[in-house]
Amino acid sequence: MLDGIRVLELGEGTSAPFCSRLLADYGADVIKLEHPGGDPARRSGPFVGDDPHMEKSIPFLYLNTNKRSVTLDPATGSGRSLLDRLLQTADVVVENISRPSSKSQPGFPGERHPFKRSLPANFFPDISESYDLLVVTSITPFGQTGPRRDLAATDIVNLAFSGLLYHSGDSDREPLRNALDQSLYVAGINGAVATAAALFQRWTTGRSSRVDVSVVECLASHLVQAVPYYNFMGAIKGRRPVRGSGFEELMPARDGYVIPSVQGSQPWSTVAELIGVPALGDERFATGAGRIEFGEELNVLLLEGLAQWDRKSLFRASGERRLVFGMAQDAEDLCQCPHLWERGFFTAVDHPVAGTADYPGLGPRPSSIPYQVRRAAPLLGQHNTEIYQEELGLTSGELAQLKAAGAV
Repeated sequence: MLDGIRVLELGEGTSAPFCSRLLADYGADVIKLEHPGGDPARRSGPFVGDDPHMEKSIPFLYLNTNKRSVTLDPATGSGRSLLDRLLQTADVVVENISRPSSKSQPGFPGERHPFKRSLPANFFPDISESYDLLVVTSITPFGQTGPRRDLAATDIVNLAFSGLLYHSGDSDREPLRNALDQSLYVAGINGAVATAAALFQRWTTGRSSRVDVSVVECLASHLVQAVPYYNFMGAIKGRRPVRGSGFEELMPARDGYVIPSVQGSQPWSTVAELIGVPALGDERFATGAGRIEFGEELNVLLLEGLAQWDRKSLFRASGERRLVFGMAQDAEDLCQCPHLWERGFFTAVDHPVAGTADYPGLGPRPSSIPYQVRRAAPLLGQHNTEIYQEELGLTSGELAQLKAAGAV
């Protein structure tokens, strides 16, 4: 779908690499620019075989499939010249290392990414103006404008500032953080969609733009209930009540967790019969109001009944009765899930250092374009010769000199 589009990635961690990986999955030629010392993400665990090798970082392997890698130090004159030449061949730049304020000093204290220390603060706005058809997608915690634009943030900080964190967990406890840096993946997805839209704008109008992705705002846009509650009623929607009935919540089964539900058109007697505790047939529990009023007693009976069920057996039995139960799958469940395998969700990827493993594939898939992994995550500088010599026309001697000088 994006065949013929070239993307330069100057990023680290999750948000920009996931954004450009999605573009690569849809056919774009993504070139990952790395400092000669390597993207710091290569040193992020866990590692394949528990071996802290820079080519075995599991997050890096997943986030960088279908890309090519070149090394480059833009702090050197020859490195900056190479970067300018690469920019002339690009349609898109995706980055998450910018400092929006032109007044900010190069580099924050303790900053890890070497590009942040070697690129001027106004680098990305300048290239956005210098290259008329170049789409520059910048992903930062708070966006390119506003009083917080230069602040750094971690995943939990993003969640907290967005307002989303406030709604997770029980009302008598502190908010509960979502796991696995979800804010950064959400920002990457939003960045990819917005980049595709900017490319469409360029194709239809001949003009390009800079895409400003704020991680916090991507999350805040999900608060489709809490914000209207406050705007229309002045009420702050809190976390779930502590002593609920147990329905529509995670509850322990014999081998894990399930989500019992009263959703759908089936009568209460069907739910009570499935769970298998005779006392659940009491008419007090047959209405929503009754399940709230007698929630503590109902919760005890649910715990008793669910403890007799395995997750998958309960899930299948509920489906046969047209009930909307769920179960919490762990990583082993996902990797062995017959539904996902039948849909072709997993793809075997063979990496020259990390070996072969099944990788998760795409979510949305156009029917006319089958998903494929064209390349495993690149080795550091794996495509220097391919891009610098074969595409930019450098000789082997010139490339050797650049390497000796530390420019690549």
